[in-house]
Amino acid sequence: MSKPQTRSPGLVIFACLIALCLSTGPQLPAQSPAGGGTEQDAFTLKIPVNLVLVPVSVRDSNDQPLYGLEREDFRVFEEDVLQRLTYFSSDPLPLSAVLLIDRTLNSQAQSRLEATLLALIESFSAFDEIAVIKFDHTPNQLLDFTLDKRKVLEALRSRINWEPHSPAMTSGPFSRKTSVGGIELENARGTVQPPKTWNTHIHDGVFAAVQALRRRRSRERRKMILIISEGRNAPGNRNSYEDTLEALLRAEIVVYGITPVRSVLTGGAVAKYANATGGEMLFPFKADRLARTYPIITRSARNQYVLGYIPNTLPDTVSFRRIRVYVESNRIKNLTVKSRKGYYAVPAF
Repeated sequence: MSKPQTRSPGLVIFACLIALCLSTGPQLPAQSPAGGGTEQDAFTLKIPVNLVLVPVSVRDSNDQPLYGLEREDFRVFEEDVLQRLTYFSSDPLPLSAVLLIDRTLNSQAQSRLEATLLALIESFSAFDEIAVIKFDHTPNQLLDFTLDKRKVLEALRSRINWEPHSPAMTSGPFSRKTSVGGIELENARGTVQPPKTWNTHIHDGVFAAVQALRRRRSRERRKMILIISEGRNAPGNRNSYEDTLEALLRAEIVVYGITPVRSVLTGGAVAKYANATGGEMLFPFKADRLARTYPIITRSARNQYVLGYIPNTLPDTVSFRRIRVYVESNRIKNLTVKSRKGYYAVPAF
């Protein structure tokens, strides 16, 4: 009996390269998180610089993520002109995530967050890389990107350093007790806490997270920022909303926000970033709801549809181009579609 023929690895790789070169649509590198190789060892292909990738989240009438849609179900318009999709993917990808935590949350929100830190960390997979930044008037990166969840948990537990509340003075010349002729009299000092300084700079915090994520250049990961904040933004940011949003869109980052406090705000500045980048804004006011919110967000970020097209017209100068995405499916009605509102087109030199 003759031995079965085997193909050499070189021939297999050569055949794969020919097949990929003959493909009509642009291809993204395949990612297999369960594999034993590193990102540097993975085989990758260059993507045309004028290929526009649009991550899209779809929810059904019950506000649940909807999976199973096909390329034919989507319509993408750039500046009101229908585009031809040349790339489509619904495969889950590992995440590059920045946890951006507001130090000025009130004490109740702080307690809820601290009680659910383990749930927050466990909502990420073993293949997701996570960085931690806290912010008030100044962003401070506590931890660079790591796959080690224990390091993330340690950073959050030991180094959040919440905004201190000024205690009432109980001794000294300005205490609540006043002595006159040896007799102690009550006064009003210390009965009212001094007002807490409002110094939350959300734009600067988001901009710092963008700069951290810009170093993660691989398109084999989805880049996201998870902001936990009330959304109240103080004046005096070094970076404007417009500049920060442009940086987000250029880096293809999706923002998700959580406001774990009851507030007259509906997410404030955080909600604006989430809406513009195709993310979500959630408002869990109790610890159990907060814990259930984390996997909703990470699952949504990981399992987005990704649509790709080459624009019908190429730019002569750097310009912002609006994007609208629709789902046209005869099978399912009343869908909610979320995607980034546009991108900055750059001339190919």
